[in-house]
Amino acid sequence: MEQSPEPKRRNAAATRTRILAAAFEAFAEHGYAKAGIREIAKSAGVASSLLVRYFGTKAALFEEALTHGIYAHSLFTQNRENFGEQMARMIANTDDIKLTSMMVLAIADPESKAIAIKVSRRHVLEPLSEWLGPPRAYARAQQMVTLFTGIVLQMHHLADTPIQPESIKWIAQTLQDIVDAR
Repeated sequence: MEQSPEPKRRNAAATRTRILAAAFEAFAEHGYAKAGIREIAKSAGVASSLLVRYFGTKAALFEEALTHGIYAHSLFTQNRENFGEQMARMIANTDDIKLTSMMVLAIADPESKAIAIKVSRRHVLEPLSEWLGPPRAYARAQQMVTLFTGIVLQMHHLADTPIQPESIKWIAQTLQDIVDAR
């Protein structure tokens, strides 16, 4: 008698990571309102019912995807000495703006906006303040996030020309001045 093949075991952690990555991409590209659960599930290679089982709601999935994206694209592990230059290069690279795009697109929907505010404070502003340290750490963190968000919005969503080298140099210097508390 032939043995039937062993059932394929699901790796819950790997499945969850695939779902979060697919959700991050969808929310960063389409925004909360236009990103669909079915499309996210298809991109992750799972049934949409599995998303509901893992996360409960679209809002909970958005919050976890945003938080996952913050830590996957962490800014706080960068070297302080040339942080401004590293960030300016990252801003100029369109592949590295998805996190900021996801935050900017979140403001279009009241539910995702509330989540983005909470996640931004807890997982961006507070840790960035800690990383920056005194003086005026929280104000400097706000300045940095405001500058970063405004530049990404302008240069990657509203401008029809590439970021100019002199702008990249200015961004690098301004960010470095914030880090160095100048």
